[in-house]
Amino acid sequence: MTHDTPPDAFYDILRGVAALTGNSVVADLARLIADGMPQDLWIAFNHKQIGSKRWLVDALAQVMPQPQGPVFVLGAWYGVLAALLLADERLAIPAVVSVDLDPACAPVAERLNRRHVATGRFRALTADMTTLDFAAQEPAPGLVINTSCEHLADVPGWLSTLSSGTPLLLQSNDYVREPDHRSCVPSLEAFQAQAGLSETLFAGALPTKNYTRFMLIGRR
Repeated sequence: MTHDTPPDAFYDILRGVAALTGNSVVADLARLIADGMPQDLWIAFNHKQIGSKRWLVDALAQVMPQPQGPVFVLGAWYGVLAALLLADERLAIPAVVSVDLDPACAPVAERLNRRHVATGRFRALTADMTTLDFAAQEPAPGLVINTSCEHLADVPGWLSTLSSGTPLLLQSNDYVREPDHRSCVPSLEAFQAQAGLSETLFAGALPTKNYTRFMLIGRR
C-alpha cells in the first residue's frame, strides 16, 4: 500500500476475501472498517490474538459445544471472540454477552456483531468483571469465559464469587515481564492448582514466541 491508497481500499480487500472464503466474520470486519474503526483494532485482529482465540474455539467445540445458556466473555474488548464463537457452525451458542470495563468497547463490539445484535444473540455490557453478580443474570450464564486471568490480582478470590458448578473457560500465561500481569503461572499444573476447578474437561498449553498460554475448560 502507498500513501495514495484510497481510504476504502482495506474495505474492498476484505469484502473480496469474504466473498472468496465465505467467512462472515471477515465480512463483518469489512463493514466495521467502512464505518470507521478504532486505531487499535489491528491489535485485536492480529495473528497472535486470532491464533489464541482459534485455539479456544476449537477446544470448546470438542468438549462443550452447546452451553446451556448465554456465554459471558469477560475482558472482551471489541467483541472479536464473540464474533468467532457465533460464526462457528460446530457450536450451538444461544447468545453472547461481551463484558468490558472500558465504555469505549461496547459500541465497537456491537457494530462488529451487528448481525447478532439484530437477532438477539449478542449484547455488550460495560461492567467490572470482579464485581459483576453472575447469580443475578437472567438467564443464568451457560459459560463464563475469562481469557485474562493473569490480569487479576486474586484469581482464586474472583472464582470464589461464582456459583459452584458454573461452567468456565479460563486462560492465563507465564509472561511475567508484562507489568500489568499480576497472577501469571509458571506451568499448566500451576494454573490448574490456582483455578481449583471441581471438574476439568480440557487442560492445554499453547507455546508462542515469548510466552506460553494456558487454558482450562471445566466447572467451578
